[in-house]
Amino acid sequence: MTLTPPSDTPSAPLTRRALREQERAAEAASSRRPLVRAAEVTAVARPSAAQAAVVTRTPAVSTAVVARASSAAASSAAPAAASRPAPRRPRWKAAVALSFAALLAAATSLSAIETTDSFAYAPEVQAAPAAQELLTASGTAASVWRDGYQATTPEELAAAKAAARAAEVAAKVASIGFRTASTYTNNPDSAVQWPFPVGVPISDGFGPRSSPGGIGSTNHKGVDFTPGQGKPISAVASGVVRLVNGSDNGGLGVYVVVDHVIDGQNVSSWYGHMLSGSPVVTEGQAVVVGQQLGSVGNTGTSTGAHLHLEIHLDETPVDPIAWLTAHN
Repeated sequence: MTLTPPSDTPSAPLTRRALREQERAAEAASSRRPLVRAAEVTAVARPSAAQAAVVTRTPAVSTAVVARASSAAASSAAPAAASRPAPRRPRWKAAVALSFAALLAAATSLSAIETTDSFAYAPEVQAAPAAQELLTASGTAASVWRDGYQATTPEELAAAKAAARAAEVAAKVASIGFRTASTYTNNPDSAVQWPFPVGVPISDGFGPRSSPGGIGSTNHKGVDFTPGQGKPISAVASGVVRLVNGSDNGGLGVYVVVDHVIDGQNVSSWYGHMLSGSPVVTEGQAVVVGQQLGSVGNTGTSTGAHLHLEIHLDETPVDPIAWLTAHN
């Protein structure tokens, strides 16, 4: 039984009846105190619904922490409930203990969630792509096609072009029916060419000679080519047609004169004894090397079908064979 401590202020002495009522009140208070302590222990052992949700979402470590905190609170409260004489603990201490346990569980739960997310979103390591490989075929380098020819060097390219042109000329000659001879070799890629694409017979050269048939000159100013009547005559170089004589009035008969500038020098080429009506150019017309001017004929002072070709340097006749050989 607990007695009320004496007050500093003196009071009147209690009667016997008052003392009995005071003792009964103390006993009643002592009987209610264990019930209150049991309710406090139950509150600590059983958290609220919100606290239970927090504990459920945390890992096993957080649950253990809360259990230990609850167990400690219950064990600390049990002796107090068992001993009646112990003074009553204030309710705010139990609330503080419960709040501390809840905060500790929440902190542990957040740490576990953060750790789990960091592993869940870890970037995947992709294998590096295999290094690119350049595969080359074994053997010699493939030849290159240039300008329609298969060649590997400039020399081979030039030889291929020459062979192709030779085949083209041979086909043309075969179709036209030139009379050929090994009198010269024509370069079809040169700026200056012979009047026929292949070598043809030459019946008379440049310079003094006996008068053929008693009607020709004894000082021959040109060269006579005899590929056959009607064969096409080509310009020996690019230039401009100066004269076209379409009448057969003796001398050179039907002829054409073309002016050129070659190596800075004025040059003119004369084509005589053409077939009547064969000139295919007009005066003042620009022509290119190898272009057809007319056809081989027998007009003028002539003893047979042939081309009389003259080359004049500044109006002075020179040997056509020597000049063409030097420039072709």
